[in-house]
Amino acid sequence: MAWKAALGLVVSGLLLWWVFRGEDLGGILRRLEAADPLLLLAVGVIATTAGLIEAHRWGVLLAPLGVPTTLGARWKALNIGYMATNLLPARPGEVVQPFALGRLSSVPASFSFGTIVVGRVLDLVAMLGLLLATLLAPSFPSNATVLGRPIGYAVGGTVGIVVVALACIGALLFWPSASMRIVRAVAPHRLEGKLVGSVESFLSGLSLIRQPRPLLAALFWSFVLWTWRAAAFWVAFRAFGIKEGVTAAVFTQCAVVVFIAIPAAPGFVGTLQAGVEVALHEVFGVRSSAVLSLSVGYHLAGFIPVTALGLFYAWELGLHLRSISVDAEAAVERRDAGNQPECDDPLVQEA
Repeated sequence: MAWKAALGLVVSGLLLWWVFRGEDLGGILRRLEAADPLLLLAVGVIATTAGLIEAHRWGVLLAPLGVPTTLGARWKALNIGYMATNLLPARPGEVVQPFALGRLSSVPASFSFGTIVVGRVLDLVAMLGLLLATLLAPSFPSNATVLGRPIGYAVGGTVGIVVVALACIGALLFWPSASMRIVRAVAPHRLEGKLVGSVESFLSGLSLIRQPRPLLAALFWSFVLWTWRAAAFWVAFRAFGIKEGVTAAVFTQCAVVVFIAIPAAPGFVGTLQAGVEVALHEVFGVRSSAVLSLSVGYHLAGFIPVTALGLFYAWELGLHLRSISVDAEAAVERRDAGNQPECDDPLVQEA
């Protein structure tokens, strides 16, 4: 795990150098100090309460298990995971959350981990749908370029990714055994364990849900979740005097999601700033100094409250940062090795 942490620090350092190179740091700080404090507080509230929406969606996915969980327990577990991702290397939040929920309720960690994987797939579908809607919106800059290519390439690429993603999900739903054989056949040797393990976790989560109704309901709440998170960017625009609208806010959220998928230092340092820079400066033409001030203010407004809540809830459970790190690292290693918990469901056994 040490090499992953070192790689993350290098990536974050390079991205920070890229976005801040040649900029007046003093001017960026002055703009940050001049931002509307009440609106920045609202950004923090929106970013934090997004966890309530995710906790509700998690409950929708967990409901078919027949094991009762409270919104409060899911909220606490999610914030402990957010805190772990913000403070610890290798982003252990997604494996910390089910273990935290297991301490707060009677849901086995192996079951709740499967539902988290399903939730991440639904996040992908929702984000691709929002991105496509944004790219086709009349208010999107018609002469914009993404990574140096005309926007038409981005639209076509997004449509293609959506189609491929839905086809893969459909294949896993209807032909799990054949799909798993294909995954094992095409996966590179070094990634086979991790990839197969992730797909098996997804199938495990689907097998526990069983019915399409909770899956569709969870997809609906995924769209609500990411629209709400985009609203935090819209409010942040107002806090820094940036006059871009909803289209820019949603596109910025989508760009940030793409960039924070890159391995980086804890807390998405550098990747978040790069995503905001690409979206607002390169695509929408907003001044880079204003964009960078916004990216720092938005980052702090979202980072501080969820990290503080996660530390408090971990303290309530008697969890220490050191023990969370050790337990999460062991869980990640087991997951990467493809050693998923066994499940009695025939869908997973068939795969």
